[in-house]
Amino acid sequence: MLQVGLTNWENHYDIPENMNWYHFYPNSSEALREIIEKEDINRFHAVLIEDGQYSRDLFSYVKYFEPYTLFYNQNLQINDREVVDFLKKRCAQAIDFLSPQQLINDLSKSLFGGGYGDKLFPPTIQVNPNFTGAISYQGLDYVSLEGEFGQDFAQLAYWAYNIMVQKTLPIELWLEYEKEGNCDFRLVIRKMWSGSVDDFFEEVIVSEKDLEQALFMDSRDGDYFLSISVEARGRGTIKLGNLHQRWSRKQFGKFVLGGNILHDSKRDEINYFFHPGDFKPPLTVYFAGYRPAEGFEGYFMMKTLGCPFILFSDPRLEGGAFYLGTDELEGKVKDTITHYLDYLGFDHKDLILSGLSMGTFPALYYGASFEPHAIIVGKPLANLGTIASRGRLDAPGVSNLAFDCLIHHTGGTSSQDMTELDQRFWKIFKQANFSKTTFGLSYMKDEEMDPQAYEQLVSYLCNTGAKILSKGTAGRHNDDTDTNISWFLHFYRMVLETGFGREKR
Repeated sequence: MLQVGLTNWENHYDIPENMNWYHFYPNSSEALREIIEKEDINRFHAVLIEDGQYSRDLFSYVKYFEPYTLFYNQNLQINDREVVDFLKKRCAQAIDFLSPQQLINDLSKSLFGGGYGDKLFPPTIQVNPNFTGAISYQGLDYVSLEGEFGQDFAQLAYWAYNIMVQKTLPIELWLEYEKEGNCDFRLVIRKMWSGSVDDFFEEVIVSEKDLEQALFMDSRDGDYFLSISVEARGRGTIKLGNLHQRWSRKQFGKFVLGGNILHDSKRDEINYFFHPGDFKPPLTVYFAGYRPAEGFEGYFMMKTLGCPFILFSDPRLEGGAFYLGTDELEGKVKDTITHYLDYLGFDHKDLILSGLSMGTFPALYYGASFEPHAIIVGKPLANLGTIASRGRLDAPGVSNLAFDCLIHHTGGTSSQDMTELDQRFWKIFKQANFSKTTFGLSYMKDEEMDPQAYEQLVSYLCNTGAKILSKGTAGRHNDDTDTNISWFLHFYRMVLETGFGREKR
């Protein structure tokens, strides 16, 4: 931890044991060099600047701190353009410095390496046997509880598994749910120490109003468990989906420093993270593939390319819902990409969309809205309804997720629903002008999930003026991933070199 200021906080506040604290005075960058050399420091996990002007001392040391790890006082007005530009390029975070001790404590719990998140699926929800209404489990999408819940709050259901909060790692909870009719519900969270059987030391009542924000469960003196149940009253329908839990970085980001989450009114989520790279074109966007664990994938792969990039991940269902959603949610995905194009001073000609497997669908789907410089995909999938229809007889067990996606996006399971889900992609895709877009298609020759996707894409794109780069790899969808990704990256480097003058790295 590095602090730049007139007063060394280490002399006035308690520094947690997991922090090594370094301080130097403003306008003494040589002192910083001495600290780095003496302590053999490769990287600072965080840098605190009491005044934005002090950041000038850091101009020559950017390799020692990652984006989002530079924190400055939010109450200061910075007018120096050079300083403002530096803070922008490092994605510095403006935060509250009014309580230094609280800030130090928060950072001590938020700067851990890695990250983790997962979820409790609807099948882990046990319904109170006294409930006499209708119960319907819809795969890994939700469980529907319809009926009379009583005049007063009473237990309706509970999760069969507890959630652990580790001593040093606070967590956040997010529940997917929908409600219809004249009914109310709330969560009852009981906390018990690890090693205890039923000795609850605290009970928390969580209202629907409280659920508008992620629930924060702070760490304590020891590990403890959360036992969570649902209480309801009135009459109606309550649909309970996944209960997400993530290691919390408090106000500094989601999953990673600077990470964020998009929500819609249905409580569906899509995660994203922006890295500024070298602040030069293009902006590359990578959509993660199927991923049961929550967080981001592809960070080091995209960072190696050197460009600014955005990582998207889809935490819904078992391992993602192909980034489709309500108009509100899809609009927020597009708004996020547009925001960072503006942030960088780029336009759609400086944009590349990409993805692998499940991530190919949004790269192509949202690519139709941006008509970017390039779309690069590995193992392309385009027909979600077809994947579901093949899952019963033609390719059983290959992608059970497709059934949940069908229910989630259409509300049905009929052949018509499957056809409509297929057409949802093609209706958007065929409205775009791809005459100035390069497509890099790394496909599997024996694709069994969506066997017609590659041929359909090429057949259509041949008549649009688009430039097509393609390479097939022998095998089914999940075979020889290494070779497929190698060609995916090869196409990336070709486009970066020919379109933006970036040498292969």
